[in-house]
Amino acid sequence: MKKILFLAIVRINNLIYILLILTTVFATSCRKDSDLPPEDVGYSYFPYIPGDYRIFDVDSTFHDDFLDSTFNSTFQLKELYESYFIDAQGRKCIRIERWVKMSDTTDWYLRDVWYSCLDNFRAEKFEENVRYTRLAFPVRNGTQWDGNGFNDLDAQIYEYDNIDDTYFAGGQMYDSTVTVIQDFAINLIEEKNQFEVYARNIGLIYKKYKDVEKDFVTGTIVSGIDYSYELTEYGHN
Repeated sequence: MKKILFLAIVRINNLIYILLILTTVFATSCRKDSDLPPEDVGYSYFPYIPGDYRIFDVDSTFHDDFLDSTFNSTFQLKELYESYFIDAQGRKCIRIERWVKMSDTTDWYLRDVWYSCLDNFRAEKFEENVRYTRLAFPVRNGTQWDGNGFNDLDAQIYEYDNIDDTYFAGGQMYDSTVTVIQDFAINLIEEKNQFEVYARNIGLIYKKYKDVEKDFVTGTIVSGIDYSYELTEYGHN
């Protein structure tokens, strides 16, 4: 009887020892995980706060098949991130005043007002009351999403490329950029090349939008639009 009792006590002690080891390992593992830095999901590519401004050189070409004419314009665009507000979904969004300057000798004038919203999963921009998903988080090479997923336009699949690469725009080299490929197609009757480039802690530094139709025989552009934004100045008022 004493022998059986002794063996039982030994087994209980061994079980307690094993439980203590497992508890220590688990606690150590949890502590190591909590000490790790949070995952970089890419929020710094969309860093705007009230008082920020961005100035772009804009080059736009419009091909009018009805008039058989081509119209080109160049101007400066300033986006001023004016103030926060809470939208209908309870998200903190930011109001964007868009000012235009047609030449060095003219004044800035307010053309329109857009706004953008940032949450844990996406960065959205509301342009002429059309809701676009400009970035999706986390930012990873090959990640795809529908940029028109929250508007009435046809689906348009965006994709990340060249994450944390350098990019030259507006006479300056930016490190840690990401390219968002929005559309690309070249054939005998059309040409599309649409993408945006974002830099960490700055935001949008370059935008290209080309959507034109071509003459099937000559390959000449007959209609459509081709424009670009190139960041030249940024700061905080």
